[in-house]
Amino acid sequence: MSERIPPLAALRAFVTVARLGSISAAAKAMHLTHGAISHQIRSIEEMLGQTLVVRQGRGMALTEAGRSYAYQVRPLLDELAQVSAQLRPGQSHSTLVLSVLPSWVMHWLLPRLPDWTASHPNLHLSLRAGLSFADLEDTHIDAAIRFGHGQWPNMQLQRLMGDALVLVASPRLWTPQMQAQGGDWSRWPCMHGGDSWASWLAAAGLDHVPTPASLQFTDSTHLLEAARLGQGVALTRRSIAQNLLSRGELVMVSAVQVPHPDAYYMVLPYRVKANAQLRLFKDWLSVQIKRYEKELTQWDAAR
Repeated sequence: MSERIPPLAALRAFVTVARLGSISAAAKAMHLTHGAISHQIRSIEEMLGQTLVVRQGRGMALTEAGRSYAYQVRPLLDELAQVSAQLRPGQSHSTLVLSVLPSWVMHWLLPRLPDWTASHPNLHLSLRAGLSFADLEDTHIDAAIRFGHGQWPNMQLQRLMGDALVLVASPRLWTPQMQAQGGDWSRWPCMHGGDSWASWLAAAGLDHVPTPASLQFTDSTHLLEAARLGQGVALTRRSIAQNLLSRGELVMVSAVQVPHPDAYYMVLPYRVKANAQLRLFKDWLSVQIKRYEKELTQWDAAR
């Protein structure tokens, strides 16, 4: 097996080049010569039978194969470094590996992570973006956070929090003047990320209106960015929109909020036992969710 894996030193050199975008910069960072870095990359290319780096003027660029390889190798090297660090004398750090929804991490969890870091400086989080339950077959993952109906066989489930469907837009589109004048939001492109417009329209008393969705996204982060850029009105989960609402980058087009039929769950296969690190994270997450729910109540009351 080891004969089919490029040497660790070569992989480190290649990933450093990919990260810094320059062989010269990588050589300086690693205290090696330009020629040594080039030799390391050529050794990988010869072993794999793939060109990873090409010259581009006086610089260099990664090929498509090079970009893909660097993207996959870098987290493996990071994980190897973390595992090795835990075995060094005097090191008390441990790592909790979670498979998490990209949109939830981006818009809900990331703003709260400084509190986690301050509260648990010796417990590192390794967050892996994932949507599939197949991710849980990886024995290196401690747990997953998923959004759905909660009826998943062979899984241990803990419901974390519910959600609501809301209609949001850029303040450049839905201005206070337009709102005061009873503006018609349906004349703009109506976007969603897989949630049903029919539920929201019925709750708003507009179920006689044909479903107006004209743009659909498979990634909720893309949906919110399109709304923030003023490209239309978005039907979305409030949990991932609230941070942008609080910052004024999005506004609610309507006060109507429809309880979402799905919820967020902590998910573990039955073969896995919750470790001490995971219990700490669950306790911390429970506190954060209570704060979030209180903030929503206060935010709604102030509108």
